[in-house]
Amino acid sequence: MKLVPEIRQAAWLVALTWILSGVLYLIPFQVFTGLSAYVLVSVILICLLGALLSGGVYLAVRGARGRSPVFRFAIAGGAVVLASAVLAVIDGVTSQWIARLMASTQPPAPFGIRALTNFVALVWQFALLGAAFTVIEANNLARLRERELAAVREAASRAEAAATAARLAALRYQLNPHFLFNTLNAISSLIVTRDYKPADAMLAELSEFLRATLAVDPDAVIALEDELATLQHYLEIESIRFGDRLAVEFVCPPELEDALLPGFTLQPLVENSIKYAVATSAVPVTIRVEARVEDSHLVIAVEDDGTGGAAKPGTGVGLANVRQRLEALYGDQGSLETARRSPGFLSTLRLPLTHQPQQGEAA
Repeated sequence: MKLVPEIRQAAWLVALTWILSGVLYLIPFQVFTGLSAYVLVSVILICLLGALLSGGVYLAVRGARGRSPVFRFAIAGGAVVLASAVLAVIDGVTSQWIARLMASTQPPAPFGIRALTNFVALVWQFALLGAAFTVIEANNLARLRERELAAVREAASRAEAAATAARLAALRYQLNPHFLFNTLNAISSLIVTRDYKPADAMLAELSEFLRATLAVDPDAVIALEDELATLQHYLEIESIRFGDRLAVEFVCPPELEDALLPGFTLQPLVENSIKYAVATSAVPVTIRVEARVEDSHLVIAVEDDGTGGAAKPGTGVGLANVRQRLEALYGDQGSLETARRSPGFLSTLRLPLTHQPQQGEAA
């Protein structure tokens, strides 16, 4: 049977205490009067009974764990006095029997004197054991509370992580119907004007785009080159709609192609430029997507040179969604800033720079 650490510790303490006590009891007899069978049996008996009664003291101290200090002191004190008295009485009675059985030439002291003398000696020994048991239990209670606190913290951390994941999933999926509505509205407009060929092409590109984006884990981070590839699918849809009015430039240094960012982050920024710059302009508009490093942060700027319409860009569902996702994932280390330019509009995404682990590396 495997004992819990504190019980095993108490058992070792009791065993060592009474073995040492037995040795100390026997030394004077061995030195001054000689060690007789009567003395040896009496000491062994008192040590065995003392060890058993010490277990009772420990159980009393353990049972009072977690109660008020006064209550614990009263229980421990009562157990110490009771154990000392019981052992003193038992020794006083059995010493007479042992002396007669073994025909000892050393008559034992009268019962009252022997019991009182043993009680005075034993009460200190049991008191020291009781104090040691109290320390053991106090340490055990402290460790138990630390484990409980750690478990509560871990549960809170898991709950917070689950809440964050749920929030990210909700934000991520919010973009799908938002984008889908805008694209289907554009296809509907083409159908109304009987422009069936581009409408059919947009539907085909939309199918490919949704197949690519809906397969992505909502709260996963992906490599920048994969995000740009997804963005290219989206721009192919919009290029059918706007033709030569839409020009796009991508600037991404090779060393940043494996930089990590939340999936489906750049599409709302580009969509904002298309909605407020390209769609409202009769002349070609260039959208530039540039990635760079600033102070150990990945910075991605999405800029257009359109004149814009009457509406205020940067305040819709898409950009607000990106801000909330960055806040949920990176706290104050992630941000999205927007600014009007003359001409154009600039969206700047900033987040801590991390790279996708190479094959064979630890994540």
